Amino acid sequence: MGIKIESNDFTRALGVVVAMALVMISVAYGITYMFDVGNPLPIYIILFVFAVLFVVASVFFEKRGAEYPWFLIGGGIASACLVFIITASIGGIRYVLEKGIYGALSVETVLYSLSICMILSMILLSLLRHKL
Repeated sequence: MGIKIESNDFTRALGVVVAMALVMISVAYGITYMFDVGNPLPIYIILFVFAVLFVVASVFFEKRGAEYPWFLIGGGIASACLVFIITASIGGIRYVLEKGIYGALSVETVLYSLSICMILSMILLSLLRHKL
């Protein structure tokens, strides 16, 4: 007789929402880092990640039925957004490692922002589930 751990919708949704909220907070700290210090990654790495994501996103949109110029435009927009999120997240991690999570903010501000990001993440998750 062993312990059986099953994943249900509540724990899965909570895990996804918390992960998305942490990414949002990391992006917010990363934007602060970029304004204070500059780019957290060298430009050649950012351009390489953009190129890889551009190819992947363009093929994704082409396979979903997008016409000639539109899958390239969609791939460019999607890859630019993803590169910004990745770069800002890395900047946020560097910001927290250098200054600490409470470096510029109080405990209340961090908890407010985490709560707001969790609510927004749940809204985004429900929109993605019902639209895609």
